[in-house]
Amino acid sequence: PLLHQWTKANALFKPPVINQCRTIELKLTKLWHKAVETSLGKGNLARKNEFLHTLDTLFDILTCKCSIQLCSESNCSHSGKRENNSHIDCGCPREKKIPVLELEFIKAQRTKAEGQGSMQMGSIDYSETKKQIANAKKREQIREREQKKKMKSEEAIQREEELCQDVYHFFDKPPLTTSLTSQELRNLKETPMQVPKWPSHTQSVERCVKMVTEAAGHVYSHKRR
Repeated sequence: PLLHQWTKANALFKPPVINQCRTIELKLTKLWHKAVETSLGKGNLARKNEFLHTLDTLFDILTCKCSIQLCSESNCSHSGKRENNSHIDCGCPREKKIPVLELEFIKAQRTKAEGQGSMQMGSIDYSETKKQIANAKKREQIREREQKKKMKSEEAIQREEELCQDVYHFFDKPPLTTSLTSQELRNLKETPMQVPKWPSHTQSVERCVKMVTEAAGHVYSHKRR
């Protein structure tokens, strides 16, 4: 029932904007123990009066405890000219912030005395609730798309790293010995390798490089990547 009342006030009142169920249970248990002690006459008068005063205020399960100030209290020029007539200097993470539309209501609930405040909880605003649910769904879809995009990017980076590793392992040996077996390599200790004379810095090499480049361009290019 408690969570239902908060959700009834605003569909955005859910964790982490409000406390987790376990935290709420601990708060209720602590408050109940105080009520039992007060009813049994335990504790001094000041403690009893403090507890009785809290009964008239909001059972606050909001994560954000930042102070809220009304426009009328700060002589704001927007006082009475907009839907929300309050300010909050909040340093909480965005996902834990109090919905702007509810700042004035929360302020009234936190400061009410003797069970009365400037604002009271009424019936559900179905149009606003529908809008909030649609916006929350849209934000969730955006978050899922960004997460999928991030996963694809990470997969692409991983594939690129694997390709680089393959290329590294391919070229980590001298070209003249890549085709030799282990036994042939050991035999080179006794019989030095006879390296044939390869043409270098000649027109034939330049022609070969040009032909290889042209052939590679047909099967590999920046566009094909």
